[in-house]
Amino acid sequence: MIAEHVDLTLRPGAGDELAEAFTEIRDLLLSAQGCLDASLSRSVDHDDTYLLRAVWDRLEDHTDVFATSDAGARVRELIQPLCADVPRVVHYEV
Repeated sequence: MIAEHVDLTLRPGAGDELAEAFTEIRDLLLSAQGCLDASLSRSVDHDDTYLLRAVWDRLEDHTDVFATSDAGARVRELIQPLCADVPRVVHYEV
């Protein structure tokens, strides 16, 4: 299994918008091939910083299948306007 960690630095005050959008984001992720879990956490150390975590069966389920799908495009469409910086994505073995 692979855990995808996406570090999000949002534009000031966009946290409520991300929390609202996360319902749709989570549904899109969980309906994707190989996605087992998805969560969103707010940093207690840094304002407007969040961690989006998705657990995938295989790396390719994220990088080859989801990233090129309509659902992947929709997730990017929901997240990117809220960001103050480019999200940092790291994959971990779990």
